[in-house]
Amino acid sequence: MTGMIESGDFKIDLDERTVTLRGRELELTSEEFDVLVFLASHHQSLVTPRTMLATSWTESRPRQTEFLTALISLRKKLDAAGPSKHYLRTEPWVIYRFDPTSSSAS
Repeated sequence: MTGMIESGDFKIDLDERTVTLRGRELELTSEEFDVLVFLASHHQSLVTPRTMLATSWTESRPRQTEFLTALISLRKKLDAAGPSKHYLRTEPWVIYRFDPTSSSAS
């Protein structure tokens, strides 16, 4: 995947593998970047961990523990960078939804 994803407060450069949130570049691991890109690419959908793990969203498919570790770490970094905003939301009976403009609680 190449190009740019611009959504809400986010600018994700797929070629440079960088993420800018409200004008500030975030320091993300490769796994965190891949999780964010997948969720941002599917922001209109509810995404379960099973869906992400079954989809080849990275070159080497992660195990569930690696995915969950990356997701938890990514959520902390996004929450720290965007006070009072919860960009990764937990939905009832499903797991995660990326909302680049959300200000509601997760």
